[in-house]
Amino acid sequence: MAARTEPTIPAAGGAGLARLATSDRAARWTSRIVLLVLWQLAGGVSARFPTPLGTVQILIDEFNAPYAGAPWSVWNNELVQNLTVSIERTLLALVLIIAIGLPVGFAMGWWWRVQALLTDLVTVGIALPAYMWALLAIMWFGFGIRAPVFCAVVSATPGLVIHVLQGALAVPQDLRDMSEAYDVPFVTRLRQLVLPSMAAAIVAGLRVSIIAAWGCVVLVEWFGNNEGAGFRARHWYQSAADYNGLMAWGVVILVIVIAADRGLIERLDRAAHRWRGAVGGFGATARRARRA
Repeated sequence: MAARTEPTIPAAGGAGLARLATSDRAARWTSRIVLLVLWQLAGGVSARFPTPLGTVQILIDEFNAPYAGAPWSVWNNELVQNLTVSIERTLLALVLIIAIGLPVGFAMGWWWRVQALLTDLVTVGIALPAYMWALLAIMWFGFGIRAPVFCAVVSATPGLVIHVLQGALAVPQDLRDMSEAYDVPFVTRLRQLVLPSMAAAIVAGLRVSIIAAWGCVVLVEWFGNNEGAGFRARHWYQSAADYNGLMAWGVVILVIVIAADRGLIERLDRAAHRWRGAVGGFGATARRARRA
């Protein structure tokens, strides 16, 4: 009779490496590395095609170049200063977008007369493309902060209004009628009924507004400005005819969008789902929502 053999148990380290190699994180990093390799290889096809190494080199050069002729420092260089200018303009525009979009969208969803009054105006704001507002803003306001902020506000606010409007319309009508019938205070209705119902729509509107505002600011800087991320991208494209420089600032612009979305909007989204679940009857927690 053959001796009975015990099953072998793989080492914990080997199993951990195997799980890591087949994990979602490993797949994401593999796809990124493959993309960078293909990008570098594609750069050999044409001199007009930027490469990852050339793009990184331009970013290093921008960081090492002093800004406006002043002595170089970690703060005073072309990369940091121009990026800071664009971010400041976008933040100012977002303050105005939120201050206008949230109350207007809520009023349109809560009172039909306000909706009838402003629907056509919001539709026009959505229909006009951002580049038209950019050109008009440059003609009206010239260089400076007013043109990019104006373009961002008029282009991004209608999108936030629409999202907030849809969120207000999604508040259950029977609960609205019941709260009015029982004379529930407005603050209580707002905290326990309106805001939980509108939370997801508001977060979605903020996501769209941030992306639209940032894009409008960069667009105006490209067309007519003497500082900012868009201005530096145009400089490398037109003045220097360096496509690596254009791609370098394109990467910077993209990184800011991803950082805002992952670092701010996703956190707000998870917090909104947790709050809706805590209030009760308005959805699952953030963990369950992400699995759905």
